Amino acid sequence: MEEVVLDSSVIVKSILKPGHWLPEEIYRRELETHYKAKTLIKTLKSSKSSGVTVLIPYPVIVETAAVLTRLADRKLAERIVESLKTTGSYRIVYEEEYRENALQVALETGSSGFDACIIALAVQVLWYFS
Repeated sequence: MEEVVLDSSVIVKSILKPGHWLPEEIYRRELETHYKAKTLIKTLKSSKSSGVTVLIPYPVIVETAAVLTRLADRKLAERIVESLKTTGSYRIVYEEEYRENALQVALETGSSGFDACIIALAVQVLWYFS
């Protein structure tokens, strides 16, 4: 079985379209990114039957909630978070499963705490399948 790790930027960009106030070139690029992220999410939701497990580190849930609340509204953020937590398409991975690796990633890279968690889980997945 294959596993992929999902980041909050993919989730958020699949939900929110870019603002028309952006300069035209940036707007077009971000709109293309929106459609790609949306397609990826749809593909991943339907991929469970094909043997792909989508892993979401819990900090991604927190970050998604924060960004959607800030850029849209709390009601949307709550709906999306509830969907991520309850759908059978994803497996939420809690800190105890990757915390030591996350600490090592943070110490080695200086990345943000959220990114260290995502990287640590992705590295674990790669190591497991290598």
